[in-house]
Amino acid sequence: MLEVLIAQYGLIAVFIGAFLEGEIVVIAGGLLARLEFLSLTMVLIVAIVATFLGDLCFFQLGRKKGSAFLEKRPHLKRRSERVRSLVHDHHNKILFFYRFLYGIRIPTLLALGTSELTTKKFVLINLFNSVLWSAIFVLGGYFFGDVFTKVVGDIKAYEREIVMGLGAVALVVWVGSFIKNRIEYD
Repeated sequence: MLEVLIAQYGLIAVFIGAFLEGEIVVIAGGLLARLEFLSLTMVLIVAIVATFLGDLCFFQLGRKKGSAFLEKRPHLKRRSERVRSLVHDHHNKILFFYRFLYGIRIPTLLALGTSELTTKKFVLINLFNSVLWSAIFVLGGYFFGDVFTKVVGDIKAYEREIVMGLGAVALVVWVGSFIKNRIEYD
């Protein structure tokens, strides 16, 4: 039953996770590919597409709604203001490394959208960043799975516990992030 659920919804979870800053979900996708629940190629493709589209959406949101959107979300506004000065001073560095800035990626994209950066330049660099980021995290999960199978041995005997554990870790990380954002908002 568990294999069927993962086969049906695993790539959807990878898409949603990659779209919304989900390193843990993308790593888990790589691990599930190593455990042969998902196709490594499909996990990688889905992560690249979702990451690219997610970043483009947040960049365009910053471009179209920028200040108005941030005014309604004080927790994002505070982060974006910090990022905006960095974007101004270190435009090209931020553009290449924003993808690896955990927790401030969305505010960075909103700030980049409000900058003078052209959409064409953003799209080209975003494509490169999406491929690089996805490859690092998906393959990281995949190769961690290889080490994990050597340490644990017969992984099929523990597959339910492993998947449940991965789900629990992803849930804890998401809830922790949600609570942190709410505390910063208040």
